[in-house]
Amino acid sequence: MKKGLNTGLIAFAILTYVTLIGLPTRLEGATQPVLALLMALFFFAVLRSQAKEMGRAALLQNGLIAGLVAGLLLVLEIGFFNGLLADGVKIQPVFDKIVPLNMAALLNVRAGAIIKGETSVIAYAILTAYLAVAGLAGSLLVLFARSGAAGAMRSVRIPGGRWLVILLPFALFAFIYYLGLNGVSTFGNDKNIVRLLLVLVATGAGLFALAAAKEGVEKLAISALLAAVLLSLPFVLNQFQNSVMSIVFIFVMMGLGLNIVVGYAGLLDLGYVAFFAIGAYVYAFVAAPFSSPYISALLTGMGISPASPLLGYWSAIPLAMLTAAIGGVLLGIPVLRLRGDYLAIVTLGFGEIIRLFMLNLGDLTNGPRGLLQIAQPTLFGVAPASLTTHLDAQGWIFLLAIFGSALVAFVAIRLNDSRLGRAWVAMREDEDVAQATGIHLVQTKLLAFAIGATFAGLAGQLYAARQINIFPENFSLFVSIDALALIIVGGMGSIPGVVLGALALKGLPEVLRGVDEYRIVTFAILLIVMMIVRPEGILPSARRRRELHSEEVALPDEDEKRAELEGRRA
Repeated sequence: MKKGLNTGLIAFAILTYVTLIGLPTRLEGATQPVLALLMALFFFAVLRSQAKEMGRAALLQNGLIAGLVAGLLLVLEIGFFNGLLADGVKIQPVFDKIVPLNMAALLNVRAGAIIKGETSVIAYAILTAYLAVAGLAGSLLVLFARSGAAGAMRSVRIPGGRWLVILLPFALFAFIYYLGLNGVSTFGNDKNIVRLLLVLVATGAGLFALAAAKEGVEKLAISALLAAVLLSLPFVLNQFQNSVMSIVFIFVMMGLGLNIVVGYAGLLDLGYVAFFAIGAYVYAFVAAPFSSPYISALLTGMGISPASPLLGYWSAIPLAMLTAAIGGVLLGIPVLRLRGDYLAIVTLGFGEIIRLFMLNLGDLTNGPRGLLQIAQPTLFGVAPASLTTHLDAQGWIFLLAIFGSALVAFVAIRLNDSRLGRAWVAMREDEDVAQATGIHLVQTKLLAFAIGATFAGLAGQLYAARQINIFPENFSLFVSIDALALIIVGGMGSIPGVVLGALALKGLPEVLRGVDEYRIVTFAILLIVMMIVRPEGILPSARRRRELHSEEVALPDEDEKRAELEGRRA
């Protein structure tokens, strides 16, 4: 009974958070069944870990108690808020999502009933019943998982099951193209949001399809087809969708760089936004009109117009990457002997120093007023968006972000398979042992910081071109937290995991804008859940999975390895 009470209290906290971010408003009439389904899965996950200590009756009892506790506490909370709303109390300044429409969606009633205080007891009872059934359903799922039927089902192989996983993303992409046709009115006013959601889901499904594909021709064919589909998206999506996807893939580039520092080398860097800012400001400095009278006078004396860009986008790429790499080395030198929390604190300070530097050095950076009218990238001096009606300015940025992410991913894969990559892994596991085996720690750490910073500089340059105007507030600590969160959620050390994390943490908040206002809390909850349920991430690398689940992964012994090598030679 005690375990059921504790589980119910945790479920109530989750439901309260869902209510505070305004998710029921989005779900409308489907709120109750959707919440019941999610809670059933939650109860299943929690009760399954406790199933060994409980019999069948105790398991059912705890599931029912958990659902009832969550339901009763939730309806008491809703009743309290509804009473305040009916009395005309203004609670939006504190809880901006507690509005009649949100409360009505939870109870499946009209918003007018909330305002007039005419909500019936039956509506509250139905919501409680939904959650009680969810608790019982979670218990029944646990009993099913413990039975022999579950084992029998796991042993049954569905014919073509792997191909269902492989073909799913391409079916979704085909549906996305269909929704973009003229005259298609499916989903009405929500069509743009639905298309964006489908793009995110289809791209994530493509990663799982690559994982399910066999090595060799099959994986290469699926990779080529997936790349072709992604490259076509900027031409078929609208400006809003391209804008969201461009920022997603910019953070993919940034996450891949941070993945080298944190995932490969094990150096916890909380100031990674500094290199992102350096790349952005270096490009803005050479591609935006100068407002500083000192620099303007200097350029005029040299016969250069201060209103025209000094360098184009493509010629500025080496400069932005080199400057960011130098910043990475400068950060790495003072922290060579630091580890763990001490390293995180120092790097956090470095990130804030760079932001304050951009804020206060007004003669160069224009201070809090920022750098404005940054030139956008062109192709042979012509903006591609002006050549075709099928590609807007944000689509062009999205296309460049795809190419940039592919380039960074290729370099990261090659580095992971290199001698340097193995040195990073050894250093991550134990620096003392790595040094004893002959690894030069100073050189290895500096290379990790420099290469990671280089990728961040490249992402920062594209970010500045996308934004057109940049300000010091664009490069706060939260950007580093975003990048760190996405590699933890996706899978530390995993390149597909970084992409999946960026899709989830940068793309989904645009679909559910209410969550975006609570993104820090959302990230915290996601990180806590991931550390408890799946510490390796959603799509971890094979090495990371073996490290955390060595008892579940059977590694081949030396005899098996020798036999395999002899078979290959033969």
